[in-house]
Amino acid sequence: MAAIIVRTIFLSVLWGTYIYDSSQNSISMIVLMLICSLSFALFFITPVSRHRLFLYICQTLLLLISSLVSPEPLLAWCIFCYFHLEASIQLLPGTYRMFMYSGILFFGIEAFLFWDSYTPAVIPFFAMFFFMTWKVNEGSHDLKEQRNLYDQLLGEYRKLKRVLYVTERNSKAEERTRIAREIHDSVGHNLTALLMKIEMLSIQHGRSLFKEIKNLAADSLDETREAVKALKEGEIEGIQSVIQLIRKLESESAVMVELTTQQGVLSTRLSNKQNIAVYRCIQEGITNAMKHSSVKEVKVMLGKTALGHLHFKITNQLDDVRPFQMGFGLTNMKERVEELGGRLEIHQTDKEFILRGAFPVEEVATA
Repeated sequence: MAAIIVRTIFLSVLWGTYIYDSSQNSISMIVLMLICSLSFALFFITPVSRHRLFLYICQTLLLLISSLVSPEPLLAWCIFCYFHLEASIQLLPGTYRMFMYSGILFFGIEAFLFWDSYTPAVIPFFAMFFFMTWKVNEGSHDLKEQRNLYDQLLGEYRKLKRVLYVTERNSKAEERTRIAREIHDSVGHNLTALLMKIEMLSIQHGRSLFKEIKNLAADSLDETREAVKALKEGEIEGIQSVIQLIRKLESESAVMVELTTQQGVLSTRLSNKQNIAVYRCIQEGITNAMKHSSVKEVKVMLGKTALGHLHFKITNQLDDVRPFQMGFGLTNMKERVEELGGRLEIHQTDKEFILRGAFPVEEVATA
């Protein structure tokens, strides 16, 4: 935004000075003001147009016309140099060469019509100028290619990190399952056999003698079963796991996710079902943004309400506002949140699509 303002001010100064120098001739000044208006219209259209070469050539033609009606075309050449320098940054090398050829043609026509008013030093100056802009064009294009390559490598790096993360989690899950099986098959069976023998001895020698031992063995068996169950279910993770999943979505869908977390939410512990619910809601919000908006940006806010409930808000901009219908994705989201005892709200304004939900968080005791 700041760059556009600076460029606009600079171009305004050039055109203002050009028109002021031609103010002695009212007809020339009126024509230049009209050309200036057209030039600014093209200037603001060019960044969002797919036909930038055509618009830059139109700028050149406007400057050629202005030099025919102005007694002092020096400032027209300054504006010409400005547009060529800007085009060398904006256009691809092949496209810019075509524009550079049109600029050389423009210079040739000007030199032919007003040769008496130019000095011989003008030719080497513009030769150096065109050579410089050509090199600037090549350098800026190489820089953009390097930036794109960096973005691609960064995307591959993120995918590899995600694969490594998933592989590590799977390895941990397999190890937990293996340990759980070993505990169940060895310690669990031994404790069960011990309980049976204690029961037999208590029948033979009296229950009161072995009651305490039996209770201790039963408690040990229950604790072993709880440990096996915990190992099989895996770790109960919190918002950190949701953030990992958001990173995965961002790297795979080429959508920029702006994540905001409020105080206290990062330490919130969630069950696996709650993790999945939050993740699916964010995933659906990103899917909506990809379908209904050209601005690939989604804002996600995670926080806690005054009641201690987990609160989330997902926002994306809209290009074409249409009445939305509850499709399968939104219906599934609502059912997930309601199953957790929460509520999901869906709003659509003239500019944004908003998903807002909250559900109670059960405190998970840690051993």
